[in-house]
Amino acid sequence: MRKIRLRVLKRFPALSRVFHTACPGTVLMVSLAAIFAVGITGCQGNPEEKQPDAGQSPRSGEAQPDAGDTQLQAKKQRIAADSQKIIKCYASIIRQAKKELDTDTFKLQQDIISCLGKSGYIAVDLDNQIDMANYQQAEQFCQSAMKGEKAKATLLLVMDNGGFIRYDMASEDKKLTVTVSSVFLGNEEDGAGYFETFTSSSWSYTKKGYLLFEQYHMSGFDGPPGQTAIRIRPLDETCRELNRKYVLPLGYRGHKLLISDWDGKDYGELDFYDLYEVMYTMKYGKDVPYADEYTRVQYEVPEEDFEEPIQTYLDVDSALIRANTVYHADSRSYRYRPRGLYDSIEPYEPYPEVTAYERQEDGKLKLTVEAVWALKNSDCVMTSELVVRPLKNGRFQYVSNRVVSVSKDMERLWYKPRLTDGEWERLTQ
Repeated sequence: MRKIRLRVLKRFPALSRVFHTACPGTVLMVSLAAIFAVGITGCQGNPEEKQPDAGQSPRSGEAQPDAGDTQLQAKKQRIAADSQKIIKCYASIIRQAKKELDTDTFKLQQDIISCLGKSGYIAVDLDNQIDMANYQQAEQFCQSAMKGEKAKATLLLVMDNGGFIRYDMASEDKKLTVTVSSVFLGNEEDGAGYFETFTSSSWSYTKKGYLLFEQYHMSGFDGPPGQTAIRIRPLDETCRELNRKYVLPLGYRGHKLLISDWDGKDYGELDFYDLYEVMYTMKYGKDVPYADEYTRVQYEVPEEDFEEPIQTYLDVDSALIRANTVYHADSRSYRYRPRGLYDSIEPYEPYPEVTAYERQEDGKLKLTVEAVWALKNSDCVMTSELVVRPLKNGRFQYVSNRVVSVSKDMERLWYKPRLTDGEWERLTQ
């Protein structure tokens, strides 16, 4: 459950409150056993179907809730009941996944989205990596909203454990009202309650097919940002596959490989310490085995341990790596300083999306990569061309990158350089 929560926060910063804020409302926590106890029933794809209100009439002499509170409570109950019905649509898929020792979570999401689509629901994955089911309905809602017309839509963003984030949206006079609720599948018995309705301070439907909206925060607000980006229109499946294989594992976090110009003759602004960290994770599926204590700490990494992850993904000579790092020939090791308090990576970076590709005559692939940054309400703050060399047995190496364009609205990039020796000595003493 913790891993899922972290992924949600990274992709949708506005949803941090789903996990961390104990505000009045409901997070629907549903155990798998409970799903099967109620039985598997068919469902009609009508998220707007009204459910009966629950509760008893107030006793004589008791304080009467105002109309606004009553309506809000009724809305919570209706959405909770409808979400229970939605879960039953794909309970058999969850049950089958539970039997498997090593569940393919991506396929699980695909199966659930397909099932929901056949039942008439608008559904997509949390990471915008699977085409939205019934995207035409969502696009029609966006187009109607842009015209100032009255319209409603419910979007389900499926998580990799089978739960979903639910957006009930309504538009009128070009205003967008959003109600956010959540369904988590697991065996947890408690969790932070969450249910919220707000009117977006700004929103747009882009030519690229993204719905972008933002929840207003007062000046000085120190919580998570309120921006959300949801891809409505489908993307070429080959582009998606190339992105999943070559670009998403790399991402934009903590390095400049996708945001600067470089090639095999000139690695430009690339920092090999950054590359060691990200490529170690790509190769071994875990973080580097050196603790980040946010204090003055440094390690000696054996040369083979440091060079191998980098040389797995770059055709770079050891001498060049050593010339651009601190290498100790006597101990055949690299000095390594993890990022700390003063050069920590900023949260909520963009995520990459391959939007075009070219198969070159020498077998290389040139990928057009666009940075989608919800934090800036943008579906493309940067475009670059990444060249990749496929190798045998599914391996590959990065060959070069060229930045094609950067949004004129960009004041600065999200990348933060590592501390220089002088800064490290001064700030960490």
